[in-house]
Amino acid sequence: MGFFMADADIFIGSVLDELNLRFAPPQKTDDKELYGGIHEMAEIQKEFGIFRKGRPLQNSLRALNLTPTNNTVRQRWLRLIEALAKHPSSRKGENGNEAIVNALLENFALATPLPVYFTSHDMDGKPVAESPVVISTGVRAVHYLEVDYLQISLPMQSKEAAERMRAQRASKDPLI
Repeated sequence: MGFFMADADIFIGSVLDELNLRFAPPQKTDDKELYGGIHEMAEIQKEFGIFRKGRPLQNSLRALNLTPTNNTVRQRWLRLIEALAKHPSSRKGENGNEAIVNALLENFALATPLPVYFTSHDMDGKPVAESPVVISTGVRAVHYLEVDYLQISLPMQSKEAAERMRAQRASKDPLI
């Protein structure tokens, strides 16, 4: 996925951070809970139905303005998210894009939705068909918070790893 971001790959962490803040656990100060995070996202979902079966994830992220502000970086990020539809997922019968949307919908339907933690994992030089989006529930994603999360891990690799993989495939089949 570093392939999609090219030289903008340094922004991946900040984009994931922005998602993690919008889907964060409730914050408490003194005895008062602050509005925001997963509770606000659940209310937005209930009122506007931003996430919907069959609607590409990138469209929902665009509607929520959960994309980078720099136009070049935004377009690359949206292509990366769109490409998740080509990846399998850890959820049977769902591609990566569908799995994320459906997991979010199921989470929003809970009486108390879990906060969502977006992260990434290394594709380890595997082709897209062998690099799933991994969805896990009840994960202690942040070691310093005793909070269970819905964790969504996106498969990514450096642009250099993607280039090596392409070169290796081309050397096996010169018609590619």
